[in-house]
Amino acid sequence: MKIANFAVRPWRARRGSPVSRAVVALVATAVLAFGVVGFGASVVAGHLARNAALAEALRSSRVVRDTVFAPLLPAAIKGDTAAIARLDAAMRVRTRDGSLVRIKVWRRDGTVVYSDDRTAMGSRFPLHADVAETIDAQKSTAAVSNLTDAENISETGYKDLVEVYIPLTLDDGTQLAFEMYTTDQRVVTAEHQLKSQLVPFALLALLILLVTQLPVAVWLVRRVGHAHDERSRLLNNVLMASGRERRQIARDLHDGVVPDLASAGYAAETLEDIMPTDAGAPSQRLVALIGDVVQRTLHSLRTLMIDLYPPDLTAAGLGVVVETLADKLRSRAGITVDVAVALEVDPGPESAALVYRCVRECLDNIAKHAQATHAQVTVTGDRETIRVRLRDNGVGLPSTGVDRRAEGHFGLPLLCDAADDLGGHMRVYSGERGGTSVDLDLPIAGASSSAAPDDETK
Repeated sequence: MKIANFAVRPWRARRGSPVSRAVVALVATAVLAFGVVGFGASVVAGHLARNAALAEALRSSRVVRDTVFAPLLPAAIKGDTAAIARLDAAMRVRTRDGSLVRIKVWRRDGTVVYSDDRTAMGSRFPLHADVAETIDAQKSTAAVSNLTDAENISETGYKDLVEVYIPLTLDDGTQLAFEMYTTDQRVVTAEHQLKSQLVPFALLALLILLVTQLPVAVWLVRRVGHAHDERSRLLNNVLMASGRERRQIARDLHDGVVPDLASAGYAAETLEDIMPTDAGAPSQRLVALIGDVVQRTLHSLRTLMIDLYPPDLTAAGLGVVVETLADKLRSRAGITVDVAVALEVDPGPESAALVYRCVRECLDNIAKHAQATHAQVTVTGDRETIRVRLRDNGVGLPSTGVDRRAEGHFGLPLLCDAADDLGGHMRVYSGERGGTSVDLDLPIAGASSSAAPDDETK
């Protein structure tokens, strides 16, 4: 379904300051940008700090492995109590500050060949994937562990620890996995420090950008707003002048040409009645033709007067006016038009005038563009709202839509603007099977004290 809601409107100061709306929108966007940038910078800072801390944990583990365990572990594995005692002493030195928590050395079968925790030493656990990968692929890994594995029975009392796996190859070629646990304090501290530096810097840069761009944005909005306002004012002046001219023409027709033609029609009828019987058939036909032309011209002028300035837009008169517009479409394009008008109360003059303008504009568009064979006009209203529904079975809206102001066609956009001014809403759309529908909803009395322009420029 194609829908045209005419989001582009002439700029109007009475709807609220466009500058204020633009500033509010800019500030809201800035707040959103601050949140996104702050969150993104925090995530990036945390990621960078964690990677740096884990890389440092890997380096520390390699130092401990190479300086302490590589020389003493072969003898400790063989049960040398002196070697085991020296490893335990080295561990106690490194655990005094609380940063080093646990060390384990694994075989490929899941056996702990050494641990500073005697309860774990010699135990066999389900083989951890990191242990297998460390031994088989000689790959080093570091991560923050939540200590949920079965082999973490000796690491109770800790929430999270940094867990490092690095390969350890003994002199006899035995491949082992060296595992070291440290507290996550280094990771937390690094994250906090980097976030405290990176996030304020990113937000400050964004704030500077906002402060420097806000005056430019306000200036541009003012320029565009004044241009739209001036264009709207000029167009409204033209439409008001056009409305005055139309009313003047209607008065001139009503007071001058129409009575004269009516008198000429009466004279032609009288002449036809008093012509002598021997005047001849050609003379009689000529007088009859003159009378017929005068009557048809008189009817056309009266229809034109209604088009120019509808005389009665009350609840009762609006039905007659709409029916007159429908008759014009029937005679002009041979289109079947069904009309239904049912109003509980008289609409306000502004709402009634807009209903008339909407029906006239849409019926004209049907005649010119729709290629329809049937149309339906329904006008209903209660004590609060008047509703206009127009439907046709034509070709529907063009792919370019109905907003053709660039081509000089202002009818439907001006109607939508006028509906907004009165506190109503107008929607133009096509159905999936073609045809065009127009829905207009207005408050009965109108929402503005200033009358809408009498006509639109097509």
